[in-house]
Amino acid sequence: MDHRATHPGIRTRHSGRINYRVHQFFRALTAQFEPDEQFFLDAYLTPAQQEMFQQMPHADQRHCLDIAHTLQERGHTHPALFQAALLHDVAKSEGVSLWHRVAVVLLKAFAPGLLTRLAEDRPGSWRYGFYVHRHHPERGAVLAQATGCDPLAVDLIRRHQESQPRELSRTPVNALLSALQEADEAN
Repeated sequence: MDHRATHPGIRTRHSGRINYRVHQFFRALTAQFEPDEQFFLDAYLTPAQQEMFQQMPHADQRHCLDIAHTLQERGHTHPALFQAALLHDVAKSEGVSLWHRVAVVLLKAFAPGLLTRLAEDRPGSWRYGFYVHRHHPERGAVLAQATGCDPLAVDLIRRHQESQPRELSRTPVNALLSALQEADEAN
């Protein structure tokens, strides 16, 4: 018996998410950093922070700039929010390869428990990329703090993947966190 016949919502929900991720994957392969976008970097990042941004893969740079554009389009103006948007994935460049990223997306969708078990803090191991991916918010916050990011930006980077109850989003900091998470999810 075809399980889709008894649960039609499952196919639609997963296929829509998979289609989005496939599109995102191909967009990442052709990612370009536009020279006129330098204004975001100049406005919100110090030279040391810009250097850290430049060390990210082009796909991550594009993703972070897209988040900054989305936040701007939605009317956000807080400088720490833009710093966090531009640097929230900086730690992924420490060992998360393209194949790790693809595997993470698939494992999150179909076997989230396995993703946790695969993570191993041993540089050089094929499993290290899963560890870095899992811990990149904390690691990114440490890197951001070391380059003098606004403490609020550091907190947003540290927390950008945490789940938060709806009632917490009423505080100003959690409202910024929600904005960052929503823009990250949209891009």
